[in-house]
Amino acid sequence: MKRSKVRQRRAEVPARRALSKTAVLLAAVCSIALASAVAAPSFAQQIPLDPRTLTKYLDPLPDPAVLTPDTTTYPGVDYYEIAMTEFTQTLHTQLPPTVVWGYFGSYPGPTIEAQRSTPAKVKWINNLFSPILKFYLPVDQTLHWANPLGLPMDDPARFLPYTGPVPTVTHLHGAEVRSDSDGHPDDWFLPGQWNIYDYPNTQEATTLWYHDHALGITRLNVYGGLAAFYLLRDPANEPANLPAGDYEREIVIQDRMFDINGQLLFPSLGINPMVHPFWIPEFFGDTIVVNGKIWPYLNVEPRRYRFRLLNGSNARFYNLSFDKKIPFWQTGTDGGLLDMPVMVSQLLIAPGERADVIVDFGGIPAGTNILLTNNARAPSPNGAPVDRRTTAQIMQIRVNLPLIGMDMSFNPAVVPTPTLRVTNPIERLTPIMPPTPSSPLRRLTLNEVMGMGGPLEVLLNNTKWDGTMSGFPPPGITETPKEGSTEVWEIINLTADTHPIHLHLVQFQLLSRQQFNFNRYWRAYDAAFAGGVFVPAAGPPLFYGTTGVDSILGGNPDITPYLQGKPVGPDPNETGWKDTVRMNPGEVTRIIVRFSPQDATATATPKFPFDPSIGPGYVWHCHILDHEDNEMMRPYTVDPLPGH
Repeated sequence: MKRSKVRQRRAEVPARRALSKTAVLLAAVCSIALASAVAAPSFAQQIPLDPRTLTKYLDPLPDPAVLTPDTTTYPGVDYYEIAMTEFTQTLHTQLPPTVVWGYFGSYPGPTIEAQRSTPAKVKWINNLFSPILKFYLPVDQTLHWANPLGLPMDDPARFLPYTGPVPTVTHLHGAEVRSDSDGHPDDWFLPGQWNIYDYPNTQEATTLWYHDHALGITRLNVYGGLAAFYLLRDPANEPANLPAGDYEREIVIQDRMFDINGQLLFPSLGINPMVHPFWIPEFFGDTIVVNGKIWPYLNVEPRRYRFRLLNGSNARFYNLSFDKKIPFWQTGTDGGLLDMPVMVSQLLIAPGERADVIVDFGGIPAGTNILLTNNARAPSPNGAPVDRRTTAQIMQIRVNLPLIGMDMSFNPAVVPTPTLRVTNPIERLTPIMPPTPSSPLRRLTLNEVMGMGGPLEVLLNNTKWDGTMSGFPPPGITETPKEGSTEVWEIINLTADTHPIHLHLVQFQLLSRQQFNFNRYWRAYDAAFAGGVFVPAAGPPLFYGTTGVDSILGGNPDITPYLQGKPVGPDPNETGWKDTVRMNPGEVTRIIVRFSPQDATATATPKFPFDPSIGPGYVWHCHILDHEDNEMMRPYTVDPLPGH
């Protein structure tokens, strides 16, 4: 059988030979031996590194390798075998090699370039045998998590550091897939085991990404390095002259912390240690890592570049801009290209969100250095400001390469006329048809349960992952949309933070955000519970099912009397397809969701090319990984149309 191979795309990155599955495993074994010399066996022994001691912009920005598929094992299908392994990687010239996890022997993992209408099949292999890094990533066994050892919830051993095998499961974020290939959090598997997932690739061309999604430890497995890009291309429908080749770069931004030995450091003391000994509500690192390098630089020509941006951090938002006040144009969102490019001077991007942008370095004097900066508070929107010496800086761009030929790529500064949009479109957004009077409206809440030291857990609709106390039979699934239906989800944020809410399976569209009188609504919400007092994790205060003639689901009091001002539509760069959207505190966020293929029209079949009811179902959750690991995630199922 042929194995997946990697190819390098740019001379700036040292050449790497093609790796087979066996070679990756052997490399992992060797690197573990090396890591034992630099890694202490306990996170309790780590001494934090002051990131200000590192010289910024010493290392070039790496470009992820690209996997070459095996096209013979399954005719007509791109087949890959991708192992998750432990190895060491130099993240900064001034640091010793760091023990990390990755796909196919790299952090971040290699990019998969898929073609629309060409299905892909991936064999995901867990080869994290006896990893050292697990001693640096404090698993909190008191959470509802994968629990491979099967410890009862009341077992005192749950308060001890976990030393068992590492469960993993890979989710292709943003993909239309059958649920048994979605990377469901409960579909985790252990070292020596594997899963094969099928990806139809029938949706619009876009920037997807794959990452770990194991129940209760997503924050740790992704932090360890299990994340990578998946670019879905469609030459027949994408503009042919978008910047490509060396002028198209995937860029994943993550924040990390390190110890003085150059090893990853993750906080090991919970804010409510008598309940959750290790869990913290949000991880915010003091060091910025881009494509696996700490504060790198990128050499560019004076011409247009296409950046495929991904916020791959656990909890940190980024509000990106260039210090030379260079504008850039966003041309795509999570689910594909926009109808028209949108010029922005800054770009707010939440964990899990992607942005497809074009930056024009043409006309900038040779030798100019430009900083990509960040000024987003942590947590967003009202947390601590960035440190101008560390987290305010992302990477440096050096305009120091000679221009090769003429730049004939798409120029977003030239606004296309309607005629040009037909011959050279950016996108053909299929608007979701407005809901009918009988279409359900789900009125849901975002909740935070407080303890002595801060949040104990964060919830969707005041309901735990397993539906405890929801009033619905096990597993307590309350969201059960019908295939082909269109729903409006009206989500009321009752917490102090912005939450990036992500729905699996579908791309949706943002309708509006609107402020509400929090104190007045809270009094009504509180009074709706039995006894007139909010009961944490008890589910919504009212019956979840349809009330009156308005087909409103969710079990929460009407928000209408407490709304303030007018609804505010999406920002221009949010008008495309989304699978992750920011939901701000003190606001109601409305999204319109069609449980059909992304490009379905009013006259097309609303069926997915697969039966969405097969498998364990889907989930929706906050993409702050620390939140989703502690109850801010709920399962949902899709009731299929006949004929699948």
